Amino acid sequence: MAVESYVTGDEANAKDKVLYFFTDVIGHKFINAQLIADQYAETGYYVIAPDLFNADPILLNPPEGFDFAQWLPHHGIDVTQPIIDKIAEGVKTKFGKPKFAAAVGFCFGAKYAIRLLSTDTIQSASVFHPSLVEISEVEAIKGSLLISAPDDDYIYTTELRHETEKTLKELGKKGIKYRQVLYNGIGHGFAIRGDISLPLTKYAKERAFNDTVEWFQLTNDYLV
Repeated sequence: MAVESYVTGDEANAKDKVLYFFTDVIGHKFINAQLIADQYAETGYYVIAPDLFNADPILLNPPEGFDFAQWLPHHGIDVTQPIIDKIAEGVKTKFGKPKFAAAVGFCFGAKYAIRLLSTDTIQSASVFHPSLVEISEVEAIKGSLLISAPDDDYIYTTELRHETEKTLKELGKKGIKYRQVLYNGIGHGFAIRGDISLPLTKYAKERAFNDTVEWFQLTNDYLV
């Protein structure tokens, strides 16, 4: 079964620079996600944003009575990881192994960007306000990681952030490169669905995008 995806960028770039784009729970049809994917494509990437939810994303404005706790078990690792694997295998089959491949992950998608970084599929990842990430998944990464987050996040909590930092410091001793950037005065979700009429949110969203482009370039040039 094919995985529906939002694909953007020049296919001719796929042999050189591929970007896997893993969305938040709103999914790959969310216009904000597509516009950001287009921005990355403009920097030279062939970008693939797969449907991580088998046509069952959460609506931007969910109906009254929607229960996230009931929705989430239908989208666990056992369901979502095969989607990621299928997309990565499809890229390899069609284009061969790209010279450089990276992943971005927003909220829910951050977990799968980090999980992909434990394989040889990508060399670098950048995640924003990550959700559901296990420390064991951070411990397994093989490439460079950038984390952009609010300094007060109800999901990526201060305690989890400190534990992640401790883990990354240990990985740093083994040669893994990482960076974590904190933004004050913004909320969870700022990088994909924050209110950009708020100056701090707009700044954080744009800065996180630019940091990611620079981080991937640094990885490609020096860190691989």
